Amino acid sequence: MTANRLGASVVARETDPVDPGSLRAVMRGFATGVTVVATADEDRTFAAVVNSFTSVSLAPPLILVCLKVGSRTCAAIERRGFFSVCVLADDHRRHSERLARSQPTVDDEAFEVAHGLPVIRDAPAGLLCRVDSTLVKGDHVIVIGCVVATKLAERDPLLFYNGQYRVLPGQGVAEAGSTASVK
Repeated sequence: MTANRLGASVVARETDPVDPGSLRAVMRGFATGVTVVATADEDRTFAAVVNSFTSVSLAPPLILVCLKVGSRTCAAIERRGFFSVCVLADDHRRHSERLARSQPTVDDEAFEVAHGLPVIRDAPAGLLCRVDSTLVKGDHVIVIGCVVATKLAERDPLLFYNGQYRVLPGQGVAEAGSTASVK
């Protein structure tokens, strides 16, 4: 055994994983953007608020999102084979809160259609993706998407840190003291 900087003994072989609460507490200390992942299937819009989003590769252009196993949005994306990822703007908090609780309706004011996919109106950044692959890990499905179109606008993003919505420095906390559940 060796001591690490955390003051704990580290065993260089199999150990029991930490409990979910410990991991959640650590991950709350990692600031992320807030995205909406969406698709349309059978004339319905499916969407999920996601902060597990990152680029994987520039060549080919790949990104990944993580969606809850068994979610309607994940199932619709797997059926359709295409999805959008939109970064929310600092004034899109209401979209995040609402979409974290319920699925959008076909005529949802937050969305417009781009190339047959629902996208958030006025999003600072957006991607249209073709499903490249999926992988179930734990309670989530990792969806790798090949980016087929992008959009970029001059708007500040909504951030999520320590269970609260935030905005870029100089703009404070998005509606101070608020908390939310971002998946």
